[in-house]
Amino acid sequence: MDSVKQPSTAVSGSRLSGKQKDLMQILLFVAIAYSLMFIFGPLAYSQTAGADMKKQIFYHLAAFSPAIACVIVRYAFGEGFKDDILFPKFGGHKKAYLLSVALPLLFGLVACVLVTIVLGAGFSFKSEGGAADALLNNMLMSAQFYYAAFILVGEEFGWRAFLYDKLEKHCGLHASLIIGGILWGVWHLPPLVCSGLNFGTDAPGFPVTNVALMCVFCILAGAMMQLLRKMSDSVIAPLIAHAVIDTVCNTLISLFLNEELAEGKQFTIGLCLVAAIMIVGIPCWIILGRRKSIPPVD
Repeated sequence: MDSVKQPSTAVSGSRLSGKQKDLMQILLFVAIAYSLMFIFGPLAYSQTAGADMKKQIFYHLAAFSPAIACVIVRYAFGEGFKDDILFPKFGGHKKAYLLSVALPLLFGLVACVLVTIVLGAGFSFKSEGGAADALLNNMLMSAQFYYAAFILVGEEFGWRAFLYDKLEKHCGLHASLIIGGILWGVWHLPPLVCSGLNFGTDAPGFPVTNVALMCVFCILAGAMMQLLRKMSDSVIAPLIAHAVIDTVCNTLISLFLNEELAEGKQFTIGLCLVAAIMIVGIPCWIILGRRKSIPPVD
């Protein structure tokens, strides 16, 4: 007698209801992304760790954990990348790509203004070549920008190429932005704790305060990124925006910030970053809410 063949993972997954399948995919994605970050992140971001090849491997495994999780879950459930979300679509989406640079630049400039107000005359331009030339040379024309874009493939090919859309189908747009932002923020726990990312290790209530503020930042930054993703029908626009954010702030601060006045004020500067993303992110949230949402699944 012939043995009965067992259904494959993809086939058996397809027999689940739409909501059950989405929930399983979300849980598996989060488990993989968090496991890789929480295992390798402390080894990569520890202040005592050396800058050797092993640390670089740990860093890339942690940074690329959302993308790794996305690939595993998509293929485990037989979805693959038939939606072409990983590729740029320039036809009819030029506005999205312009905004992918303009919005994070606006965020950086607003952050500079807020830091200047809060710290008091904290910025003094320190480049002889002019502001535009300095910004281009230090950001868009430097290896720093391209390396940031490469590293952030690991995040955007996970959060925006998978998690946020799945959450929206399962629980609606606004809940997806909140839940996705919290998951994205808590995922940063190793660099927040080990290297004081954005807020420093001497923040009041460390590390709980740092994690909470990072979640607020990611909720609103997630609204901006998801708006760009929907406008461009691709993760390339939010990838560009994320890379600009991670370079423009460092560039502007290195050019303008009075280092003596800013010393020991990392938490205050971090609060200004959160306030700046509120100013830019809330309008993105409102505009995103007016666009057509992903329909829920049965």
